Amino acid sequence: MALAQYAGRTARIEIALSNVFLAVTPGGTLQAASGTPSVTITVDPQVIASSLFDPSFALRKLRMEGDVAFAQALTDVLQKLKPDPAEELSRFIGDAPAERIVRTVSSAMEAIRDAAQRAARQGADYLAGENPMLLGRQEWERFGSELATLQGRLDRLEARINARAAALAGTQPGSGAATRSAGEPDSAPRS
Repeated sequence: MALAQYAGRTARIEIALSNVFLAVTPGGTLQAASGTPSVTITVDPQVIASSLFDPSFALRKLRMEGDVAFAQALTDVLQKLKPDPAEELSRFIGDAPAERIVRTVSSAMEAIRDAAQRAARQGADYLAGENPMLLGRQEWERFGSELATLQGRLDRLEARINARAAALAGTQPGSGAATRSAGEPDSAPRS
């Protein structure tokens, strides 16, 4: 129903070497169409494999030309679609093989993601170990902790200095009598 206000408008979606023409029906649904599109949406071919498992990833990599409001409404609707790769694939090869393929591809993608994260961590650790100008995560956290401790001590020292300055400002110059706290050395010069 979100597209009902755009009834009659058409969209061309370009994916690699193929084009899909869609039109919005008066009921707000999409159907195959042809003609001059109100909007052209181009999908980067490099994101198609990832979009099978995460459609929102492909939607972030779109190029749109034409009616901006219609394009935004259309991408909002497309973003809510959650295609089931196994269901789509089962139409061609059957349920069991489709499930195995999707499970295998998902496992492979997860393994690749995990390997990339481990390689990045190991690379960062290596660089931090070889270059004394770089800090590893543990050193950075330790530095932050030490810095917070020093900042707290500095704040307390500043408060003591301000309190002492306020106490000294409270004494009248020339009265000859300055208050001194117990154990504080006399700072007057001795002859």
